[in-house]
Amino acid sequence: MSRSNDFASSFIKAHADAGLERVSIAHILQTIQKDPAFLFSEELRRGGGQCPMHAAPNADDADKVTVNTLLAYLFERLRDHVASKLPLDERGQVMLPIPPRSPHGINPADRAAMAAAPLDVMASVLRDATCHLLDGLITGWAADLLSEEEHYRAQGTGEISAAAAATFILRTTLEDSPLYQRAGYDMLSITKTGSHTAIHICWAMVEAAPLLLPDKDAAAYDDLVHRSLKQVVPLSMASLGMLVHYMEASGIEPHDGLAIHLLPKDQTAFVLDEAGLICLNPEPITRFAKPEERHYTGCPAFYTPGFIKLYLDIVASIAMDYGVYDRLRDR
Repeated sequence: MSRSNDFASSFIKAHADAGLERVSIAHILQTIQKDPAFLFSEELRRGGGQCPMHAAPNADDADKVTVNTLLAYLFERLRDHVASKLPLDERGQVMLPIPPRSPHGINPADRAAMAAAPLDVMASVLRDATCHLLDGLITGWAADLLSEEEHYRAQGTGEISAAAAATFILRTTLEDSPLYQRAGYDMLSITKTGSHTAIHICWAMVEAAPLLLPDKDAAAYDDLVHRSLKQVVPLSMASLGMLVHYMEASGIEPHDGLAIHLLPKDQTAFVLDEAGLICLNPEPITRFAKPEERHYTGCPAFYTPGFIKLYLDIVASIAMDYGVYDRLRDR
């Protein structure tokens, strides 16, 4: 058993021990909401006027603050886009596409084939299909934003919406940033990569429930997973390096780095707290910081109300629909 606050406090301390200071972007988002003209300010380009950034200026860190602020701002639109465009069948269940690069060649709509597949194959198809589904929705979101930006540009009046302005500033910041250009990242690839990580963690939590509490029914596991979300959210507050190292050390992250593998039985990330909820184990925390890295904001989705919950709701509903908990309990 673990106390529910062990992980969050240990993770924050480990960041500090690695020489990293957390910069919250919440108040920058509030400034943009009150005055959208702040999007065009030089202050936003220099880390959003954050005092720690002024004390120790670092171009890469300032770019991270700016980019993650703009992504968090635009993610409210992405959250609403995913929620409204999610394809549902007549039963209200998520309709999954065929994963185009899956080695298994199974259509998720073929329930007989899914039921007959080995557990690891079924889990791989569901994880892969979930990522592919969200990739398509994310592409639609980005296309809508770029179309909106082009619409205002074509008018030639100088008028622009806040979303189009944020898209323009984000795109140009990414194009001008050595940090993001070294990684080859644009708005679409950053969002899809983060989405895959979030989906991977949500599936891992679903798969952990029967490992931690054998002999429950599917409804009990579904309830447990939803009630435990707040215990796992501290992962989204991390620096990217610390997050990746934790996932690798705890067994969440597979060796090939793909988000399509079943959580291994010997994972050490998920444990039960004193209230019987799933929480994160602080023991696998590994201190890490890149050279010259001093600040981190956490994932932009952390600052977007209801976004992480939406992803968990999608994953958990698919798990219930495909009988995943029963298969996991019997493995």
